[in-house]
Amino acid sequence: MSERFCYRCGISETEGGPLIDGLCQVCFRKENPVLLVEDEINTELCQNCGSYKVRGTWVDPKTYELEDLIFEVSDNALMENLSVDERIKEIKIVPKEELEEIGDLFTGEAYVSFEPIDWHIEYFPAIITYEIEIKARIHELQRELHHEKKKVIIYVRQTVCPRCQKFLGGYFEAILQVRAEDRKLTKEERDKISKLVEEKVDEIMKRDRMGFIQDTVEKEEGIDFYMGSTSAARKLAQFIRDKYGGNISEAYQLIGQDRVTSKEVYRTSVSIRLPKFRRGDIVGDKKGNVYKVEEVTGKGLSLKNLYTHESEHKDWKSAKRDEIDTIDHEKIEAMVTSLTPREVHLMDMQSYETFEIEKPKVKIEEGKVYKLIKVKGRYYVEEKKKTD
Repeated sequence: MSERFCYRCGISETEGGPLIDGLCQVCFRKENPVLLVEDEINTELCQNCGSYKVRGTWVDPKTYELEDLIFEVSDNALMENLSVDERIKEIKIVPKEELEEIGDLFTGEAYVSFEPIDWHIEYFPAIITYEIEIKARIHELQRELHHEKKKVIIYVRQTVCPRCQKFLGGYFEAILQVRAEDRKLTKEERDKISKLVEEKVDEIMKRDRMGFIQDTVEKEEGIDFYMGSTSAARKLAQFIRDKYGGNISEAYQLIGQDRVTSKEVYRTSVSIRLPKFRRGDIVGDKKGNVYKVEEVTGKGLSLKNLYTHESEHKDWKSAKRDEIDTIDHEKIEAMVTSLTPREVHLMDMQSYETFEIEKPKVKIEEGKVYKLIKVKGRYYVEEKKKTD
């Protein structure tokens, strides 16, 4: 068989082969570079929140330390714009030290390392110069791997992301209205709910970048949270209901028309109405039982039966079925003057009038002052008065 020669440099196959597509080993590597990334890459980070694009989607940064953030953004831009020969099917990013040790690879495999070698980040645009190094094999007849190096300059510019544009422009999509049934929210409830909302918004915004609070308005009857997304408002309402109970409802207001789709645009009001009951309330059921509310949660009511002095729990479905509701009552303080097997004799600490009640199913001590609840002429012992 006659000797073959490289059509580019003329070297024989014996000296520079085996030939690949008519090229010697050296010319094949020169004519088929594998590192195709551009010399310069432009990228952006939001000057307001530090977010940047990952595969076209704005994401929050891992760090908010400016220098680290700039390198985080530039590293991402370099990796997203890393372009290689189409014959490379698998790329592994490794440290430079590991890349230096690699002597052989499977066909279609490449190892890449990169590191910043110069940077100017005192002002924007920040400029970071990287050196990229690659080792790869794209043909099974290669005796030596492709081994290429290239310098790439990344420009990190400041911008304002779409979320911050909306936030700074006063945008909101929904209103979360926190109210209570037949009463005003207490200061304690306002403080606890505001803290809960603040904590949960941080969680929500990890998945919903528009889940920000645009504004918080304290009203006489409750609190309004102006939310960047309806989904976030709904999730917050659910969190509040899970913790404190209540009912959720929605209302919609037509605010305009989308310029692109011509569809009507609505603003949603998500309302969470807390139960009318609070800890310490006196309530009754349809059977005439009288209770003191010990705790109100998303699962129901913890009650103390003021006749048996036993604790009971009623979920919201049971509470509705048993027609639990607040009842008219009178609170008094009275001293135990004497005890009999069936009765307790007491003296009202305000009027000094004496009266008797059926001996309750709780320990009573003579000479002690007790808090009593009077419902429809009947007295119930609430608890012994605490002394200073």
